[in-house]
Amino acid sequence: MTFMVAALMSLAATAQTAGGTEPEGQLLPNMEYCSKGMVPDYTTQQITRFDQTGAIAHVVRQGNKFYVQDPISHYRVGVWMEGELSADGTQVVFHLPQVFTTEKNVTYYLNRMVQSGQSLRFDATQNDLVFSYADGALTQTDSGYLSITNAAGRTTSYVEYDISIRPVGQSVVLPPADAEHRTYMVSYESDGAPLTKTIDVAFSGSEVYIANPTGAKDSWIHGTIDGDRILCPNGQFLGADESLGFYVYMKAAEGTIEIINIPGFGDFPVSNIKLTDDEAIVFNYNAADGTFATDQMFLVNASAEKLADQHYDFGKAAFTPYQEVAATPADPEVVSCSGIIDEYGFGLFAINMPATDTQGNYINQENMYYNVYMDDKILQSPAGETDIPYNYTDGYYIRVSGMSHTYLYTTPITQRIGVQVFYRVGDVVNSSQLVWYDVNSADGVSPALAQQPAGRVEYFDVSGRRLDAASARGLVVRRTTLADGTRRVEKVCLKP
Repeated sequence: MTFMVAALMSLAATAQTAGGTEPEGQLLPNMEYCSKGMVPDYTTQQITRFDQTGAIAHVVRQGNKFYVQDPISHYRVGVWMEGELSADGTQVVFHLPQVFTTEKNVTYYLNRMVQSGQSLRFDATQNDLVFSYADGALTQTDSGYLSITNAAGRTTSYVEYDISIRPVGQSVVLPPADAEHRTYMVSYESDGAPLTKTIDVAFSGSEVYIANPTGAKDSWIHGTIDGDRILCPNGQFLGADESLGFYVYMKAAEGTIEIINIPGFGDFPVSNIKLTDDEAIVFNYNAADGTFATDQMFLVNASAEKLADQHYDFGKAAFTPYQEVAATPADPEVVSCSGIIDEYGFGLFAINMPATDTQGNYINQENMYYNVYMDDKILQSPAGETDIPYNYTDGYYIRVSGMSHTYLYTTPITQRIGVQVFYRVGDVVNSSQLVWYDVNSADGVSPALAQQPAGRVEYFDVSGRRLDAASARGLVVRRTTLADGTRRVEKVCLKP
């Protein structure tokens, strides 16, 4: 082992990677990364194996150099691995080890390993990964394992082998240049919770193009109007979803998502869905008002054949032509307030915030935000915002599941905690009532802590000039005028 460590350190001194900056050269379009892999468990001395297809591969060619980003596909940190095309143009060889990253003064490497029983070790006879190169595809031809190791050769994460990096061979059906684009509001259920968002829908004759509701760039669902229906073929290719790291497909599905509550931590979805072999997802279409909806569940799924771990679910999706109005958001509902839990050192404030106005109509969650008050002091999100975007979550202090929001706090509450929701359109901001929870009352309700009537919110700079609410940034003055004429003025810091 001493010899191998010395050899590793010597080679690492000369190996090159491009770090997190994309190398100059030609970015090869629509490449996918497929591999077999395993996760070694040093505690049990066992190896868990997996098969993967369809991960997004970013490959740059620069003359006879090839660069592959994040070659350990489950560990995406923006690192590029460098390879070299052979003189006859039939092979690409990746000389290893190459520096992967340095964390806390410890350097990690991309390295070639071989299996030895139920463990991995350095290959004393070979330091390269070899790929054939033909028809635009890179296909691993040796039996080596690609792994992240420390200097001592200990595998630290996923290991991948039988790697191929190849053109997808499919393309997204895009709306034609002369298509008519309209803004729609889509309401749907995801992870068992109701959601809304605005979305682009394009029409060209009898053809309909729906922007991928996940927000993926240049990704469209294609459908055809058939009388009072819109038919969207099941299994259609939707292109790359960078947030998932995979190429995705529209897949018909069925099943349920159960919401379970873990005391002290809030609601979590448990999925029980499966793919179906329906030929199409069928939307009922009303040509008179342009609305369309379906009771079928569909997925944006990271596989054309199987239910992938990486997917989004859409249930009861309904699309309605959208026109922005300065609506007044419905009042939030305080579900519970735990107080500081001694075992954990924090408390949880659970709130339901409907994405509807006071008349029950869906409104755009992208224009909603809220304030949380503790004993009259306004609280901040982990991002430092007092105006917390409706769907903001850091996965710990603030969690979101549809209209269910959980706010974690660590400072004991003396008297009360409250929440107020705002809806901003242009320079108009309307607010819900400010709903308080009295921690000293048995049921949290106190006549002395009555809800404040909904009102109007305005922003000014420190010189007193009125600001457009949509563009107000930095230190500003916020003036809230309640329906009874009462005003509250406060300085707040709005981040971009």
